[in-house]
Amino acid sequence: MGSIFAAKHYPDMIPGTELDKYLSRGWYRMGQTIFTTHFLCFGDQFFSAIWIRLPLKHYQFSKSLRKLFRKNLMKYRVEYRPAYITPEKEKLYQKYKKHFPGMLAATLNDSLHDGEAGNIFNTLETAVYDGDQLIALSFFDLGERALASIQGIYDPDYQKDSLGLFTMLLEIDYGLHHQLDFFYPGYVVPGNSRFDYKLRIGKTCEYFNLKDQNWQPWSGLDTRDVPLEKMKLEIGNLQTALAKEGIRSSIKYYPLFEANLFGYWQVPFFDYPLFLLINTPIQSNSYTLCVWDPRSAAFKLLQCANFDDIQFFFNENYTNTFHSSKYFIDLITAERLLHLATTPQDMTKVLLNFDSI
Repeated sequence: MGSIFAAKHYPDMIPGTELDKYLSRGWYRMGQTIFTTHFLCFGDQFFSAIWIRLPLKHYQFSKSLRKLFRKNLMKYRVEYRPAYITPEKEKLYQKYKKHFPGMLAATLNDSLHDGEAGNIFNTLETAVYDGDQLIALSFFDLGERALASIQGIYDPDYQKDSLGLFTMLLEIDYGLHHQLDFFYPGYVVPGNSRFDYKLRIGKTCEYFNLKDQNWQPWSGLDTRDVPLEKMKLEIGNLQTALAKEGIRSSIKYYPLFEANLFGYWQVPFFDYPLFLLINTPIQSNSYTLCVWDPRSAAFKLLQCANFDDIQFFFNENYTNTFHSSKYFIDLITAERLLHLATTPQDMTKVLLNFDSI
């Protein structure tokens, strides 16, 4: 039972054609690895990660973006060049980090290179100068037919000039001049406006559809079809159907769903962020769980087991922030698929005859 929601690869090198393939499947860079995930946990809140891209063929900046782009080009000096880290850039990163509302790596070198000297990606940078002072910087990875925006930083003293957006526009402009096909800015997070700035680049953005495994127009995404929202709805429907038959269950959020990103590649860690815990475990260290899979649009009845070495992945201070009434904080593996069902009624029938499974 391989992971479908969270995975990480550790290649020795990623040529441009290989990077294009990864990006087209909803993967992205993390330090000196490449990964994918489709769910996120910020604090105690859960969200879907929706990967987006911008087709560059026939793309043009909107009037407002063109105005910003031209204004900053006239005001500041811009350089494109192969990416490299200097004390000047580390200083800018630290200044930016102090004002950043979320978490960032300790250093720029840690963020891009995992603290190492090498780089498995073909990374370029855009540098913005006010005279001789570096005031903004962004890094992007170059594929054969696409580019991926990795990180942008800027001097908070220049916030009024929207330098974060400006450097992203510089990356898009690079892609246009080199006749590339796609620009990948990462994911957006419905319900969390922190990432919405990425959608300012154009109404022609596409999103990666988890069910069909293809790209579709962002304008066609219904909020009810956001994977986590659909999960909540379907799991709630199943719990209601079970309750009518006297089967007790509890809805649990699972903050450890990204364990597959931390190693132990051959261990099938459970990677759903939300599930229905059926009342009686099969054994003392085993659980019967119902999930709704947005890829197959079906319910799955799973047998899961405890994985003892939780401290290898998650420290106690982290897990203690989640109350057991709402969250499930035992690290578990998906051991066996017991049954599939397309409706709550069909899964209810299965559970009414659970002893015969």
